Amino acid sequence: MISLKDAITWSGPPVVILFTIGQADSRLDPGEFELSGTRPDEVGLYEMVSEPEEWEATVWEYDLTFEDDRLDDPYFPSYLREFLRKAAAHAEGIAWVTFEGAFHFDHLFTDDIADQIYGYCVAGDEPVVVWDREIMKSDQWKREIRETRSVLDRAFPA
Repeated sequence: MISLKDAITWSGPPVVILFTIGQADSRLDPGEFELSGTRPDEVGLYEMVSEPEEWEATVWEYDLTFEDDRLDDPYFPSYLREFLRKAAAHAEGIAWVTFEGAFHFDHLFTDDIADQIYGYCVAGDEPVVVWDREIMKSDQWKREIRETRSVLDRAFPA
């Protein structure tokens, strides 16, 4: 069984890939990624072009690079939860963390990639982070991810 840390660090330094989709056009600045003294060592930022274009949503990808030992900190999942809350509110939509290669507009929050998402937050709701691969493979997790998809579909009907 592969650990979350192994999955995040498969190609080198730990990179937490965070996406936001929402109504707000603005992005978070790199300095806004600091919470309680924890911040990434590097922040990459990419604007995604929403498909279908009728969604009229703004999608950002933030690549947050950390030193290896930060992922061993028992408070790291709490940091991710707080940042998901902040990112979802800023986007006026949804924020989530996922593994590299798990993003495609047709598959956002669907069963086929549920086990690639390890955290999410809908603006105004409590953020959820799982730091256990077995939970990410469970039927309960798939249901939670499906519920998030229904929020997305209501906010951005096709």
